[in-house]
Order: sequence, then C-alpha cells, then structure tokens
Amino acid sequence: MTKKICLSVICICLATFAFTQTKARLSLFYSPYHSEVIVKDGLLSDSGHTGKNGNLFELRYSHPVNAYLSLETGIQYSANKIETEYFPDGITHYMESEIKLISVPVYANFTFLKYFYVEAGPTLDFEVQHKQGAPVQNQDGVGLAAGVGGKYTFKRITVFVNPFLQSHLLVSFTNDKIYERLWQSGLKFGVGYSF
Repeated sequence: MTKKICLSVICICLATFAFTQTKARLSLFYSPYHSEVIVKDGLLSDSGHTGKNGNLFELRYSHPVNAYLSLETGIQYSANKIETEYFPDGITHYMESEIKLISVPVYANFTFLKYFYVEAGPTLDFEVQHKQGAPVQNQDGVGLAAGVGGKYTFKRITVFVNPFLQSHLLVSFTNDKIYERLWQSGLKFGVGYSF
C-alpha cells in the first residue's frame, strides 16, 4: 500500500516538472459531500449500505495546453462514512464504518464563456487501511470523476465552485469481482495561485 502511494506521489512530481511553464496553477480544494455505496444488481445479501457525509481535500496542479484546455493532476484524500445494516438473526443491526481513500486524478479541463468549465478524467484510488472482513469491498482501483464549475480570477488568485460526481472501482487493482462501488457527489470549493 505504501509503495503504491509513494509511486503515485513520484508520478505527480515528475508530471509537475514535465509541465513547467508560465501560467501553471496550484490549487487547494475542499468539499463536504455525500457518499453512497452502489451494490451490483442481482447480488443477494443480508445487508445494505447507507452513505453518510464525507470530507474531501485535494491539492491540484494545472497546466494550460491552450486558452481553453488544461491538463490537471494532483492528490486527493477523502473520508467516507458508511452505515451498514444487517440482520443475520432476524433483528436489524447497524454498524458504522469509514472508507478512507487517497486518489490521484488526471483531468482534462475545458473552459468556456470565460468563467465556466467542465472537467473529467480517471482517478487512481488507494484505500487506506482496508481491514479484512470490512463491510464494504476494497475500493483500490481505477475510478472516474466529472464536474462542472465556475471560476473567477483576480490577478494571480482564482476561486472555484465545482459540483462534482465521482465513481470508484470501475476497474479493480486486484482480480476480485466488483460487486460494491463507492460514489461521491457534492460541491468543491477551491482557491488557486497561478505562477
């Protein structure tokens, strides 16, 4: 697990050095959001999951390709609270758990009408300290994120508001069959500095 995280950080640093030019931007984002666990259709189980709130923190590097398109990467940490209800003895029991993820997103960001943008791209997701026998399947794998947002730039400072949707475990890093997938949706708030 630690090796995967170190490798991801090294890749981000190399990408940052490869894209060194003017007008690059470094941004910080935060989002309180809602998470949900989507269970594959047809899966029979004596339990169910209810997503609760979560918190997301993201550091992002943006490199402009032209006036409208930029490529972005970074590192993201999210903590997702999940409530699992199960009834092995005919009585409903509840258990709360937390899924903590470190993700490396790679976005294509397209600006239109000067103040608005759309972004989408894959994410490499690594679950932090997944326990054997956890109520939700390990979310290590490749996901997908998309969003639309607004931004305003004053000199070198840019502020962002970004509704987003993110799905994890579209492709698993292990050979396990995928039967539970974490979804996140919410509103990111961010501030960036261009250099």
